[in-house]
Amino acid sequence: MGQGPNVVLDLVDKAALIPGSEVFFDNLFTSFPLLEELSDRELAGTGTVRQNRLFKIPLKTKKELESKTVPRGSSDAVYRDDVVCVGWKDNKAVYMASNKYSADTDKTCRRYSRVERKEIQVPIPAMFREYNSKMGGVDLLDSMVAVYRVQFRMKKWWWPFYAWSLSVSAVNAWRLRMRVTGKKEPYLNFLRELVVGMLAQHGRPPKRRDSLQVDGQIRFDGRSHWPANTDLDPAGKPRQKNCRQCYEATKKESKTTLQCTKCKVALHVLCFEGG
Repeated sequence: MGQGPNVVLDLVDKAALIPGSEVFFDNLFTSFPLLEELSDRELAGTGTVRQNRLFKIPLKTKKELESKTVPRGSSDAVYRDDVVCVGWKDNKAVYMASNKYSADTDKTCRRYSRVERKEIQVPIPAMFREYNSKMGGVDLLDSMVAVYRVQFRMKKWWWPFYAWSLSVSAVNAWRLRMRVTGKKEPYLNFLRELVVGMLAQHGRPPKRRDSLQVDGQIRFDGRSHWPANTDLDPAGKPRQKNCRQCYEATKKESKTTLQCTKCKVALHVLCFEGG
């Protein structure tokens, strides 16, 4: 059935769900063959549907549902056997399929209206109401990972997986701590505490420039300042550092292997007089 539906069926088998159980999933996993297979196993399934999986299904398109002439809360439904697919207009068009819940809009939900500048009651299909009440873990995880996503980019192909796994671990740890302590706390506060703790245990303070570590009176006192080679690298050669005088004058890197024996500022020989 494809990777997404196979994941759902594999979890159903491992969980040994009994007939009559309900399963909720997002649009990565939802497909109509999956819902039919769940019906054969006497299991209920409900999930959102991606637009590109509605090929040749006689539903209103996203453009038609989001038209200004269509009132908010309008819906369109298609039935096949015990599977129903519904398109509903909230802020945007949303599609959902289920083999248990119907497309009835006998109940409403609260939504904020920008036009009226107040909260209004909007008709909502039964499957959307049940999905919003039962589906929380995956949606919350995706939303929290997206809010404070790692912004550092690299060209290595594996970096997005590594950064995503860190964000997922942080979100799960935050939810676990709230469950253990029984206290709610903002995710940002937990993330700050986590980062500070990781930096304190595994981080190293940034290296400051040599010129910033030297008192100005000592640096420019004109006494006992002599050029000497910089520290040796693992190969036994003097390390190359930026000449402070050239860098401040041109804002470009200009390497030298000499530094002052007293204030440890890297300078060319001809730059010692002004450095």
